[in-house]
Amino acid sequence: WMEATGRGHFVGVTMSVIENADGWWGEGDDMFFVDGEATPSINGTGSEDYFLGAWDFGDKSFSYGLFGAPVKGEERAGARWSVYRFHLDSPITFTKSLRATIEHGHANDRSDNHSSVAYWYQTEPHAAFPALPPVEQRLPRLHPSEGPGK
Repeated sequence: WMEATGRGHFVGVTMSVIENADGWWGEGDDMFFVDGEATPSINGTGSEDYFLGAWDFGDKSFSYGLFGAPVKGEERAGARWSVYRFHLDSPITFTKSLRATIEHGHANDRSDNHSSVAYWYQTEPHAAFPALPPVEQRLPRLHPSEGPGK
């Protein structure tokens, strides 16, 4: 989701997924590497657990103040999902750096299209933020590998 160098606190993320293949996208573990850790001090058990929607987010979409799955697709190629979680009551703090990641499927075994926005506060001074890639590199390219449209 994000990498930051300096001092700050991570307060949440919104993420959208477009599935490129049939099956469940949500087994990817969230991992937070705080202050240069080689092994994450926070290592989740699956995407749906991080976003507080265990067991495939239930049978319908939902939205609450700090977490939700307002767009809940099916487990098939072309399905769209949107999820969010905010840590306003329990931010993840860092003094030197933070790398917040999530696997794409169990052990990165999927190639779905993910887009996300991470939210964090950071104090000065901090490392310069990287330049954005050119627009053509930021636009999604859909390549279904299974299901309808292949």
